[in-house]
Amino acid sequence: MPGDARFASNAAMTSRCLFSCVFVLFVANCLAAAEPAIRVVQDKDGKPTAIEAVGLAPEAIARLAKLPADDPGLSHILAVYLLAGGRTQLPEMAGKYEVSGEVLRFTPRFALRPGLTYQAHFFPPPAGPQASPAHYTKDIAVPAPPPKAPTKVTVVYPSAAVLPENQLRFYLNFSSPMRLGEAYSHIKLLGEDGKPDKNAFLEIGEELWDPSGQRLTLLFHPGRTKRGLQPREEFGPILVPGRKYTLVIGKEWLDADGKPLAANFEKKFTAGPMVEEIVDHKQWKIAPPAARTQQPLTIRFPRPLDRGLLQWTIVVHDAAGKPLEGDVNVADEERRWEFRPDRSWAAGDYTLVADTRLEDSAGNNLARPFEVDVFGTAAKEIAPEYIRLPFKISP
Repeated sequence: MPGDARFASNAAMTSRCLFSCVFVLFVANCLAAAEPAIRVVQDKDGKPTAIEAVGLAPEAIARLAKLPADDPGLSHILAVYLLAGGRTQLPEMAGKYEVSGEVLRFTPRFALRPGLTYQAHFFPPPAGPQASPAHYTKDIAVPAPPPKAPTKVTVVYPSAAVLPENQLRFYLNFSSPMRLGEAYSHIKLLGEDGKPDKNAFLEIGEELWDPSGQRLTLLFHPGRTKRGLQPREEFGPILVPGRKYTLVIGKEWLDADGKPLAANFEKKFTAGPMVEEIVDHKQWKIAPPAARTQQPLTIRFPRPLDRGLLQWTIVVHDAAGKPLEGDVNVADEERRWEFRPDRSWAAGDYTLVADTRLEDSAGNNLARPFEVDVFGTAAKEIAPEYIRLPFKISP
C-alpha cells in the first residue's frame, strides 16, 4: 500500500478510537452522576422504614460522611414531614442520618403510622433550603391496615343453662381488647319481667380484667349471695330458684379502638337451688389414656367447676414428681377437664395434684364450702394445700 494511503488509514483508525474513548467516558460520567432523587426503603412486608437521597456528588458524600448523625445541617438537605390537608406539618420528623454508600439515609425515630401520608424534601448541596437551585419532593403514603372485624363477645362462662342460686361470677370473653373503666354501664341482669336488677353486681373501681383486656371477671354482689348479710335481707337474693334470667351485654360498649361491639349479647339461664357442699374429689372419675399416645387424660366432675380456676389448679406429675408440659381443655359445661401432653405418655405411675382453692361456680372449694363460718371452729381446721390423686398408665 502506498505511504499516503497507509497514513490516511491510520489517521482514520486513530480518529475512531478517540471518538470511542470520549463516548465511553461520557457515558461513565453520566452513570456516575445520577439524577438526584428521593427513594423509599421498605421492609419485607412493604412498610417504609427509611428515606434516602440519591444522586449526591462524590465530594458532597465525602463531606456529609464526616458529620455526626445528629448534625442539624443534615435536615437542611433531607427532611420528612407529616402531610395533612395538602400541607406539610412542622416541625420535621426526628430521626437518624447516615451515609450509606453513595446515598444519604434518614431513618425516623418512630415508625411511619399506617393510614397517614408523609412528604420528603431533598435539597442537594451545596446550598440549603433557602438558596438551593434544586428542590425534590416525594409523597409517602403508608397504607392503612385492612379494617378488622368488629369486636364481639365470644363466650360467657359458666356455659351451663342452669346456674345455682348462689352463683358467684361470670367470665366475659371478647374477641379483641375492650375499653376499660365502663363495664358496669353496659351490663345488665334482667328478670323474667324484663326489668334490670340494678344491684346485682359488685362494682369494683379496678375492673377485673386479664392482662390482654379480653376477659372480664364479673362478680355477683356477695352481700346478696351469702345468707345472713344485710344486703340480702334488704334487697333479697339476686337469683331465685326456678326463675329465668338474661345477662345482657350492650353493643354500645366500645372496644380499645373506640369501635362498638358487633351486636348485643345475651345469655339466658334458669336459677337452680343453692349448692353448698364441698367439692368432693373422691367423686371425680379419672380416665387414664393409653401409653405411647398423646390422648388426653380426662377427669369428669359430678357438677360444674369454675372455668378460670380449672385452667391452672390441676397439674399432672410424673413418677419423679416433675410436672408435665401440655395443654388443658375444659368442656361439657365445665364438667370435664382434659390434659393433652406435649410428648407421648409413657407407662408408669402419675399423680394429679389439685390446688384446694379450686371452686365450683358457687365458691365451694376442695377445702370447705363457701357458706362456712370462717370465724368459727371450722376455720381452725387446717385443710391440706393440695390434694394428690395417683393413677397409673398401663403398658
